[in-house]
Amino acid sequence: MGRSVTVTGFGRASGTYDQATLRLAAAARATNPGDATARATYAMAAMREVILRGGVEESALSTTNISLSPVHDPWPTVVAYEATLGLAVKVRDLTSIGSLLVSAVESGGDGARVDGIEFTHRDPASLHNAARDSAFADALAKAQQFAGLAGQALGEVRHVVEGSGAMPAPRGRMMMAMADSSGGAPIDAGEGTITSMVTVTWALGPSV
Repeated sequence: MGRSVTVTGFGRASGTYDQATLRLAAAARATNPGDATARATYAMAAMREVILRGGVEESALSTTNISLSPVHDPWPTVVAYEATLGLAVKVRDLTSIGSLLVSAVESGGDGARVDGIEFTHRDPASLHNAARDSAFADALAKAQQFAGLAGQALGEVRHVVEGSGAMPAPRGRMMMAMADSSGGAPIDAGEGTITSMVTVTWALGPSV
């Protein structure tokens, strides 16, 4: 195999999140399971209608949870039934999130709630590629330094192994920049960072 140098390079790439998934829920309690389910369904239908009127495509909606359970007080006496429906809403217009949330909760009534918001990138592949470029450039710079210190030229690449990069990590940005013009709650989209690690082996050439 001859002489070689093996180094590990690290890189990262950041990008502002450009889409979000809202997680909404509608819950209702009644003395019988049918009424509980009907009330939760009615509330969720109202929330769903408002979301669609807000410009979200129907294909961006997906049911995430359907549950019906007895309420005991005390155990094992059943005093009521509670039904819960969950809905995930993918939103690309981040400036509309605040008004969508407010309108959905208002339309759903007392049982409506927001379970969370998850921000993502529409094109994460480009960030992964940029992080790999950065990692390889870091590895190359290290290899060139070591080869120079050894007084030898850097030869061809013999081996490349990609490591595991970290998951995107949100980093805070200006919250008010995402404030909804229609009076909705301000939303902090933030940005995500993709990291990459690569281990590369180069051949070492003749002394220089």
